[in-house]
Amino acid sequence: MRDKFISKLTELAYLDADIFLIVGDLGFGVVEDFAKKFPNRFLNVGISEQNMIGVAGGLANSGYKVFIYSIANFPTMRCFEQIRNDLAYHNLDVTIVSIGAGFGYGTLGYSHFAIEDLSVMRSLPNLEIYSPGDPYELEVTVENILERKGAKYLRIGKNGESQLDGQVLNSPLFARTLRNGFEIAVLSTGNIGIEVEKAINAFHPDLQNNFAHFSIPSLSTSAMESVGFEKYNKIITIEEHVLDGGFGSFVLEYLEHRQFSKKIKRLGIKRNFEYVVGDQAFLRKLAGIDSQSIHSELERLLQV
Repeated sequence: MRDKFISKLTELAYLDADIFLIVGDLGFGVVEDFAKKFPNRFLNVGISEQNMIGVAGGLANSGYKVFIYSIANFPTMRCFEQIRNDLAYHNLDVTIVSIGAGFGYGTLGYSHFAIEDLSVMRSLPNLEIYSPGDPYELEVTVENILERKGAKYLRIGKNGESQLDGQVLNSPLFARTLRNGFEIAVLSTGNIGIEVEKAINAFHPDLQNNFAHFSIPSLSTSAMESVGFEKYNKIITIEEHVLDGGFGSFVLEYLEHRQFSKKIKRLGIKRNFEYVVGDQAFLRKLAGIDSQSIHSELERLLQV
């Protein structure tokens, strides 16, 4: 998805002279094409993420549509205060692009996991949060972001994520239907959606009809309203993120606000997860969010 992001941003930069890209001394092998074509709208600030936020804010105040590109833990945890005070509070037109969602950089260890970022970022004022499920949703999201003023957080994968089969998506502010069903609404955000599809496909075709799967590209009220929760008896949320304050918590808060009384299950990473080094597939299995684990949870949900 990171390659798709840069290629899409490069394409759009030809049409919009206000697009500006900032990196923190990384992205080599990915960002060079943009830098070569738009040298006056590209800046490598070095290993100084807190300073990067301030620079982005200044450029946004000058009229640019700024994109910050970095490995997920760096532009979030390392400079949370600057995001809070310099970007979110003033609602500046800056998009923080977080590469390697979840366990994307799992081989580099816990320091590079991006599994608390949603709960941290969604606590801030004004900040819109986007978490597309595949390269197609990412393209739609980037186009939408450029049409919307204000601070944004874009969380994407980096490991050659597959395209999901699903309905056309006109805006990331709505849910994307990946499959229709009649009993259980399955909600996923980010690239864990491919594991969910594998899990549902492992059922007999007659049982697959019990599941409606929605990919949620943004943590927004409009995305929740487009699901149509009243049609389903049970709901399960699935995320590559800790359960505390993440996507599932967001859905629970929406359901409480709307006073929906539904049976709901949240599946994600537990706080006491054993944080070891490994690739994304290994860590998903260890955390119980790989396709087999998801299949088992869906099977249990069918029986209750």
